[in-house]
Amino acid sequence: SSNVHVHAELDARARAIAASLPDAQVAIEIRDLDRGHTLVSVGGERALAPASTQKLITAIAAIELLGPDYRFRTRVLRAGDTLFVRGEGDPDLQLDDLHALVSEVVARGQAEGVRRIVVDDSVFSERRFGPGNDSEGPGESFRAPSGALALQWSTLVVTVRPGAFGEPVAVEVDPPSPFVTIDSSAKTGRGKLHIDTIVGDDGQTIVQVRGALATGHDPTSLRRRVADPGLVAAGVFARMLSERLDDPSFAPKIERGVTPDDAETIATHESEPLVAVLESALRWSNNFTAEQVLRTLAWRASGEPGDWTRGTELLARFAAAISPEQAELATFINGSGLNLDGRITPTLMIDALALGQREGSPAALLRASLASAGEGTLRNRVPFAGDRLQAKTGTYAGASALAGLVHDRAGRRTLGFAVLVNGGESEANRAAQDQLVVALLRACD
Repeated sequence: SSNVHVHAELDARARAIAASLPDAQVAIEIRDLDRGHTLVSVGGERALAPASTQKLITAIAAIELLGPDYRFRTRVLRAGDTLFVRGEGDPDLQLDDLHALVSEVVARGQAEGVRRIVVDDSVFSERRFGPGNDSEGPGESFRAPSGALALQWSTLVVTVRPGAFGEPVAVEVDPPSPFVTIDSSAKTGRGKLHIDTIVGDDGQTIVQVRGALATGHDPTSLRRRVADPGLVAAGVFARMLSERLDDPSFAPKIERGVTPDDAETIATHESEPLVAVLESALRWSNNFTAEQVLRTLAWRASGEPGDWTRGTELLARFAAAISPEQAELATFINGSGLNLDGRITPTLMIDALALGQREGSPAALLRASLASAGEGTLRNRVPFAGDRLQAKTGTYAGASALAGLVHDRAGRRTLGFAVLVNGGESEANRAAQDQLVVALLRACD
């Protein structure tokens, strides 16, 4: 009877929360994942824009279909006087990884006689911006382009330092690449600083710095996206190779192509296991990681270059396999939720989360990659909940969502929940979601 009372309280609380947002569409579902019982459904089958909670579906599909131990490979191969740098969609290729590849090439004596470096990013389609994203705007890092060969999440760091009053500011780009050009007219003085990246000719990333930075101001750094991830990465690789050889005259031609079948692999980098890579998408809501994973799924499933059409069709098939009725209500647009056209029901979201309850389930391993209260994207959300709350946030242009897990203090009971809100005021929407989490915590006590 106490359970019935708790369920009734939860249901009343969920309905009151939905009613407190009269200018929004609200859909809520709460499920006891241990018993498989739905405790609350307030429009649970209403399909709404999920914003970044879409990443939960993408991540769960990926870990179930590719496996938690899947690793992304980046290889350097040689044929004749050409080095081929072949990417396979690694969402987390960093400068240290590129350094290690360069070291291996040099150690094997394979830098001698090289006249060309070819970017091979052909396992993905040529399109770099998925639905809901484009090349317009100032070059925000959260809108970085996707590519099979991409370095530092397809971004670079621009640092601006003031000089003497009236003098030009100093601009540095990390990492430097022959495919990144600085265009600065900013001065030291009064005014506002603007740092943008735009697409130039032949794949150039143009870093535009305008306005002013005050005398004596601390250096200002901003992460911005690149225009052509593959060319920038290959340019950095070539520069590292030149430095390692201590040969300023080493200047191979860099172009895009496909690795021939007879090329010999001379250096390989493997990413961390997929379950670790997905932490970027789930804990920190990295759009780039989610899109890389979606396109990798498409490539691995079809053998054709990974694109968003094949990727979202695969998500639809995955949804149909785990939740046939809800899948008919869903619309998948991309892997990250960076759009307003996608649609998911809370019931489908929890059906995906429920996969983690199966013994030996790959999806269960993803729980360690979710943000807990007080960290990641939950750093300002119900901080006292600590590890009892593991969830994914979603906020984008009028869509607000929260979905995940609430545990009892002993860790023996887990409730899955999803709250999708479209419209209304973002602060009120988040407050309502947090109120529901508080109610869930009490229900678990």
